[in-house]
Amino acid sequence: MSLVVCTLLLKVTTVLINVPPQAVTYVSGAIIILVGISMLFPMVYAFMLGRLGIESRAQGMLNAGFRNKRRFIGPIIIGASLGPVFSSCSPVYAYILATVLPVNFARAFLYIIAYVLGLSLVLLLIGYYGQRFVGRIRFASNPYGWFQRTVAILFIVVGLLVCTGYDKRLQTYVSQHTPFNFDTLSTALLPKKKHPVISDSALFNITSYQAPELTGGDEWINSKPIAMADLKGKVVLVDFWTYSCINCIRNNPYLETWYNKYKVDGLVIIGVHAPEFAFERVAANVKQAVKDQHITYPVVLDNNFTIWNAFANQSWPASYLIDQNGQVRRLHEGEGEYDQSEAAIRQLLQAGGAHLGAAVNPKPALVPVGAQQTPETYLGRERASGYDGSPALDMAADTTIFTIASSLDQNNWSLGGSWQVESEKIIARGNSTLKFRVAAKDVYLVGGSATPQKVAVLVDGKPAADSGFAGADVHDGAATFGEARLYRLVDFKSFSSEHEIELQVPAGVELNAFTFGS
Repeated sequence: MSLVVCTLLLKVTTVLINVPPQAVTYVSGAIIILVGISMLFPMVYAFMLGRLGIESRAQGMLNAGFRNKRRFIGPIIIGASLGPVFSSCSPVYAYILATVLPVNFARAFLYIIAYVLGLSLVLLLIGYYGQRFVGRIRFASNPYGWFQRTVAILFIVVGLLVCTGYDKRLQTYVSQHTPFNFDTLSTALLPKKKHPVISDSALFNITSYQAPELTGGDEWINSKPIAMADLKGKVVLVDFWTYSCINCIRNNPYLETWYNKYKVDGLVIIGVHAPEFAFERVAANVKQAVKDQHITYPVVLDNNFTIWNAFANQSWPASYLIDQNGQVRRLHEGEGEYDQSEAAIRQLLQAGGAHLGAAVNPKPALVPVGAQQTPETYLGRERASGYDGSPALDMAADTTIFTIASSLDQNNWSLGGSWQVESEKIIARGNSTLKFRVAAKDVYLVGGSATPQKVAVLVDGKPAADSGFAGADVHDGAATFGEARLYRLVDFKSFSSEHEIELQVPAGVELNAFTFGS
């Protein structure tokens, strides 16, 4: 119950009243520390209860929670404090919070309940068999013995780890340095595809179904509102994208090429812009991105994820190919397979009587290298990963002075100087530094600034320009951050590992996420 309530409370307080999530974590850690102290010094604990005038019945119930077989109030207090401790501690839970909860509360709530029941069952088994084991050890039941005192000290240590945020770092270290990577196992449980695949090699790779409506979106760009009924007899490609996503940016030119070539033959492409970050909800920003990326096909703003939910979509970019009868025939997620997608488009057009010229023959897609490449890395508190430094990222409140890590492992990053940490971004507050050890060919960063600001970019301690690794947005050793978008910071010319990127960030610049390319 605590984990369910804590999860919803953290989401509501963060979104509506901007209460720092770490406030609940501090309370949780303090409760665990107090429980440890009460076990370590039971007589002092009982004396303080008496001095505070708490009635004897309440004192008896509390004492029963830690000493007697009834075990009622104490375990409830301990259990209640575990909600913030367990929140967001697995990829499955992060998936529920970041992907499902913002777009479908009812489904996310059911997922949370299922997750909590599974977690509770494991804890119950540990508690049950642990209790039987301890029950056979006579010295373990002595409240003044060394066993109880050892457990009490462990409680205090765990509470301190929770309060300081080092519990997350310890979990990460154990996960990365043990033979069994439970995060990998947990990630394998995430849903992959909603639609049954007929054949990986087939052009039409899913069981066909009636296309959902396109209603529920906000503003339309390059077109008046379009309904599925208006598209009867047309071949339609519905593409879900968001303008700061590097995969979408690389994907869009292929769509534009197909649209220009085949629209006279009956092809309609509709871009459904579903925002990943708050600034991508602003219509003016999307309009500018459509202009900058030379998109001429219709685009609808899906700020409430209405169309996204109707299609049961799960990723950016993702394209749904719909035939002349309104049946979804092909689904492709991510980049690549451009020749197969075009062949499917051509086959549907020809089935409708179109006489087509030669295929476009697009260039090979720039797909990620794979396991070796640094994964997409979010910087805000809600989805941050790979952080190393002091204090822990989720312990930062308002403006915090960070100490950068002395050395970084591959794919880890760290902050130095003054930063403000929010749910989906970090904001420099002066004398601010960010370091990141990466493995990639290209390094991109989503961010922006209310007024243009120059962010110095260094590679292995030298200006990126001096080493010949400057990205397209870096000039004279710095990238000028203005409008919120994706900035191209580093180009290593070929895939490379063990490079350390350093950014010197002036006050007011906001950073959201790093992405990488090959």
